Amino acid sequence: MEVFIVTGASKGLGAALVEQLLSPERHVVGIARSPSDALAAAARDRGAWLDWYLQDLADAHGTDRLAASICASMPRDATRYALINNAALIEPVGAVASLAPAPVVAALNVNIAAPMLFAARFLEATDALEVDRRILNISSGSGRRPMDGNGVYSATKAALDMFTRCLKAEQDLRPPGRRARVVSLAPGVIDTPMQVLARSRDPALFPQTRYFAKMKDDGVLVAPADAARRILGYLGRDDFGDREIDDIRTA
Repeated sequence: MEVFIVTGASKGLGAALVEQLLSPERHVVGIARSPSDALAAAARDRGAWLDWYLQDLADAHGTDRLAASICASMPRDATRYALINNAALIEPVGAVASLAPAPVVAALNVNIAAPMLFAARFLEATDALEVDRRILNISSGSGRRPMDGNGVYSATKAALDMFTRCLKAEQDLRPPGRRARVVSLAPGVIDTPMQVLARSRDPALFPQTRYFAKMKDDGVLVAPADAARRILGYLGRDDFGDREIDDIRTA
């Protein structure tokens, strides 16, 4: 039995990851703001174990309570434990002068506080187990190059990369058999609801709208199922964690 926890599980890449993970040999936990009847049906059809939790990750205290509960209730005899921090908000977009407190705090909580808290509770719950433990943080190329009108999202993804570096440095101090492996992975540009949102913004507020629209028009966006397949292949590699900052397009 393997255990996988996936945040942002109801749509886009997260839903594709969960769908491909479903099997009788895995215990999959999905966290999202909304249910997914399609994934629940797929789990029943395959005889797969899928637990589903509704949570707005913008609520940091609620997120921490849920993460603690999920991780404490994981089976103790799994051969691998994996946490995929996938959930993210692209908004607010626009010039820095236009930012307002509530959407900024929501993005900070979803994009960086939630991965930190889930990682903390995941490591806490599995610390005594000498078993394969992996944390995959879904990052973005937006966090590795400046992008006008995208300061909040880009900054949170850059923070996720640095958090991953710090976590790897911490784990490297532990004995080899007790280290968790961690990677912050840019997944490429995927045709998800987040991309639809990015293309729908007013170009006067978010000039990158034209860039993302052109990518759609040029047919270079990756289908979520294809991206999920590559990401899960990467997650299962023997060398996972050797490079804590990576990009699926060059890995």
